[in-house]
Amino acid sequence: MKDSDYTRFARLGFERCHTAGAVLVYRATRPDLKRLLDLDRPVDQSSTLRGRGQLRLIEPDLVVRPLLHGGLLRHITGTRFLSLERSIRELEISEHLRNHGIRTPQILGIIITPSGIFRKISVVSELVPDSVDLLTWLETPRAKSPEIFIQAGRLIRQIHALGVFHADCHLKNFLLDSDHNLWVLDLDKAHRFLTLPAFMQQMNFRRFVRSCRKWQKKGRIHLPPSWLAQLREN
Repeated sequence: MKDSDYTRFARLGFERCHTAGAVLVYRATRPDLKRLLDLDRPVDQSSTLRGRGQLRLIEPDLVVRPLLHGGLLRHITGTRFLSLERSIRELEISEHLRNHGIRTPQILGIIITPSGIFRKISVVSELVPDSVDLLTWLETPRAKSPEIFIQAGRLIRQIHALGVFHADCHLKNFLLDSDHNLWVLDLDKAHRFLTLPAFMQQMNFRRFVRSCRKWQKKGRIHLPPSWLAQLREN
């Protein structure tokens, strides 16, 4: 790891240790990660939590998510990265949003495993208990659906007001907890600007709307009659 990379981690309250052929960068308040994480263990193939890649659950409160390239690069480089820029940027944006009251799981550590000239990177974050992604939640018709779409629109606008562009703004990347609060997930492809241009805000909204329409067309989810107006409310 380059000293300049570690300096950015350290500014956010992280420390590092070398173990089992990998580097663990961990939040200083969670030194127990060194004990809880078995860095030689493969991702649990039986896990039922899935994003772009399979997730590994570690008791009592941890989720390990391997970073993957999207688009065409996914089939070429897969999980291999040349630099740590993407994971550092995700951490910085996550801290920025959390500091302004946006619910997103706290990142507790980064696992960096050398692979030739590349690195494989996994993000360790807190588990949001008793939660479900918005896609799964919408599989059942619910009286609260209009309220959730109003909340989703408000959350997306709050993220935009903080200068953040979420490149993966779709149903699977919003989590609903047991109190029906929405959380935003997977910020590894997000970018932060001083002011987010209006056309990028529209791109985010359109991405979310396409996600809703896609899954409705497949017959998987149930949308309330005025969901689009509710999403745009206020």
